[in-house]
Amino acid sequence: MPDENKEKLPQNIQHLLMEIGERMVLFRLFLLVKDTEWNVYQNLGETGCDLLLLNSITNQKLKIEVKTRQRLYSTSKESRKNIAQFTITENEYNNCDYVICYWLEENVFFVVPKSELSETSSNGKPLFVFRVKRRSGGGFDENSIRFLDRWDTIILRNIFGTMKTEHCGT
Repeated sequence: MPDENKEKLPQNIQHLLMEIGERMVLFRLFLLVKDTEWNVYQNLGETGCDLLLLNSITNQKLKIEVKTRQRLYSTSKESRKNIAQFTITENEYNNCDYVICYWLEENVFFVVPKSELSETSSNGKPLFVFRVKRRSGGGFDENSIRFLDRWDTIILRNIFGTMKTEHCGT
């Protein structure tokens, strides 16, 4: 439970949480594309995204930004509100195609096209946000559910193409 006297998580633990989220998404994407012409990589050379999906035949590239949140240990007042806020910077927004939001203790993913993020700002700097709201009786609000485990928004539309998308009825 949140404690008003808690300090922020140490930097190494914050980094660990980031790594957990990125690795979870990397592995999930690997499983989804392993028998296709697509490959997934951790981004080591480009700015503004964490993972890259690359097509070895067409050279098409999809850029993925991963954000991880947890409410097990938090000094945020939001931690008591059943809300997780996933925020990206303007640079991340300009350099990604999708944001995959991982809520650690819920073990759920929200696959969000960047066009679905809400624009806001902090100290005059543009930011983009996706908010997940957990209902008090369980489950998530309707907007969050639209993106819950929607890997098909990446996989079917971009990886398998429109023919399979239409065939699958999506």
